[in-house]
Amino acid sequence: MLIPFGSCFGSSGPSSKDPESGKRYRLSFPEISIEDIASSIKPVIDGLGIEALKAIVGPSMGGMTALSLIKQFPGITHELVLISAASSSRPFSIALRSLQRSMITSDPQWKEGNYNQDDLPLEGMKHARFLGMITYRSPTEWNKRFGRKLIQNIAERADLFGNRFQIQDYLKRRSDDFISDFDPNSYLYLSNAIDAFDFAEGYDDIEETVANLDLNRVSIIGVEEDYIFPFQCQEDLYNAFSAQKYSVDLLKLPSINGHDSFLVDNENFGSALAKFFK
Repeated sequence: MLIPFGSCFGSSGPSSKDPESGKRYRLSFPEISIEDIASSIKPVIDGLGIEALKAIVGPSMGGMTALSLIKQFPGITHELVLISAASSSRPFSIALRSLQRSMITSDPQWKEGNYNQDDLPLEGMKHARFLGMITYRSPTEWNKRFGRKLIQNIAERADLFGNRFQIQDYLKRRSDDFISDFDPNSYLYLSNAIDAFDFAEGYDDIEETVANLDLNRVSIIGVEEDYIFPFQCQEDLYNAFSAQKYSVDLLKLPSINGHDSFLVDNENFGSALAKFFK
């Protein structure tokens, strides 16, 4: 498995140690772009002696990375599957990620990125993840899963403004699980990279961009309720590829899990991928 450049799970990033100083890079680490992540993958492919990949499948940020790969290295594959992806972020999702980053950087424990590993900006990370979990899913799913169900033994709660509903308790628990695994600075760097990516950079628009690619077949998949990369983003990509006479199909799957659908709806996404690779 390849770990994206900038991640805190094995790849080089702001949480890595500078071999010269022995200290963590923190904010001295260079700004990371989606293009950097894509270009860091190419040497691995070359090192394995692979001339061209059978296909590239990219969901969400991975879809942006896939777009950057085929743009930087034409011919690296001739088949592409984009799942809940976009050629660039829209104002709503940029605003959401901006708020998430502010939640982290406004935590006193962040200390301009120089936090102690034993004293992380946990409150900021919790709030950022809490907001993320709300927007990664959909109102339809929340209504179906939780409705207005109350937490058991609600009468015994001591905090007047504490969690009352099961949806609140669920989001809190998921947020608490997340903060123990993810480095705050890495989160900020990768979030910023998503906002900055523009597939059409260097061209007039995405139609002109895809005209310079070397592809045979493209599948673009999305869902109806996606607040991060709305289905309009997938439609824009479809229209651009279609205008260049590529063999391309567009699927809107009936998943209710929002942007995270591709992580949990194995039935619908599995069927779509199986059909493409049949």
